[in-house]
Amino acid sequence: MTKSVTFRCLFILMLITVVATLPAYSVDVTVGLLAGNNDLGEVEEAAYNWAEDNYQATVLIAGNDGTFKNSSGNAQNLDQFAMLWFFYTETNTLPAAFLENSTKKSILDYVEAGGGLFLSALSLRYVADIGVEEGGIPRRISPLSKGNGQIGVIPTDDAKKHPVYKGFDTSKPVFITIMAQPGFSADFHNFKAAPPSGLILGTKTLKGGAGAGERPFVEYDVEDGKIITLGHHNGVYTDTKSPESDNLRTLTTNVINYLGENSAFFAVDPNGKLATTWGNIKSTKK
Repeated sequence: MTKSVTFRCLFILMLITVVATLPAYSVDVTVGLLAGNNDLGEVEEAAYNWAEDNYQATVLIAGNDGTFKNSSGNAQNLDQFAMLWFFYTETNTLPAAFLENSTKKSILDYVEAGGGLFLSALSLRYVADIGVEEGGIPRRISPLSKGNGQIGVIPTDDAKKHPVYKGFDTSKPVFITIMAQPGFSADFHNFKAAPPSGLILGTKTLKGGAGAGERPFVEYDVEDGKIITLGHHNGVYTDTKSPESDNLRTLTTNVINYLGENSAFFAVDPNGKLATTWGNIKSTKK
């Protein structure tokens, strides 16, 4: 009996030690995956499936009235999630529900209140739709043809030490795509001869050379919240075998963790005490 009690005490102590030494954002980042309906496109589905495998993630279907439901039809509040990820490539326009004023207001209110928003592929354009970027409408890009070689981002001098580049050598390009990407994307290409108003985290690269004015990787501070965009053809989550696909997932992990840990809706209190029990923890890949 004494041995049993001792073992249990040691086991509990070990769990407490593990939790205490984990980075906070690796423990409890809740992710809302924004979608127009349950019928996801191939690349979008691959991205969101990856998120569901690695985070406490829920697909949120947008209504036309600023409300959201999960795939089972149950109402969800945006502030239930530390950050939101909006990934879309299927058509050359975003799903209609996201262009409704009530939906735009709901998402902008969430960000301004301290939430994090990650905009990928064509969804990069949403910073203009919700009025955060006032410099113009980002460029829309058609499907990527084959044979373009490695595509990725070149870290800017101002961002080389940014947490989104954790684990990367920022003295050289970070390649995150090698396959052709179906569907549409967007970027800030020669944006009215001026840069976007946010912090440029990375410019586009093709085969190691600088892009001609493309700035796909940008961070915005929006009152108490943050938005990060990753556009151009940098979201081929259907690729699961190349070194570039590993880089893509590592970069995405860094972005989600960064937005999550800086969110007002992150489920850890200011003293670092976990708001969940060990049984509910689903840690991210490192």
